Amino acid sequence: MKRTTHLGAFLTVLSLVACGGEGGDTAPTDTPMSSKQLKDLTADDVQSTCDSLQGRVKLSKEDACEYLGLLASPALEKPCGTLRDECVAAEDPAEEEGVDPDCMPPTDQRAGCTATVAEYEVCLIAQTQLVRALTCDSSLTSLEAVPSECDAVARKCPQLVATEGEGQGAESP
Repeated sequence: MKRTTHLGAFLTVLSLVACGGEGGDTAPTDTPMSSKQLKDLTADDVQSTCDSLQGRVKLSKEDACEYLGLLASPALEKPCGTLRDECVAAEDPAEEEGVDPDCMPPTDQRAGCTATVAEYEVCLIAQTQLVRALTCDSSLTSLEAVPSECDAVARKCPQLVATEGEGQGAESP
């Protein structure tokens, strides 16, 4: 259950993989949006925030493929390394389609969420770094660990971050 809760957030991160790159800065970007609460974001605010975050939460194709291999290996009964290599060798989807996914949770999940954009940004960057650190030798249980940088978001918006030992996040859709 916990893995599927985190999967949504990680898939958002993975959807930004097409452009590649790795941002090393973990501090939140200081923008007029930084102090705004997630529940108060407009569509334009989300777009602006995601534009500023995009370079810092992108994954290289290799990182994304390693992550997908680790997740899919048990279900497909294939070694992670094989799945990773197949993924890396696969042709990239056309970037010209202009699909620009939101980096923020959907509006209904942000309802009532008092975490700020800056707090969410720090959490998302920490989760991205967690994915970047994975290898095919990593344990799936490492995906269940919530980075401490997500504590504020978990406390203020438990529907967004499932923490170990708490049932409230694990039951969220």
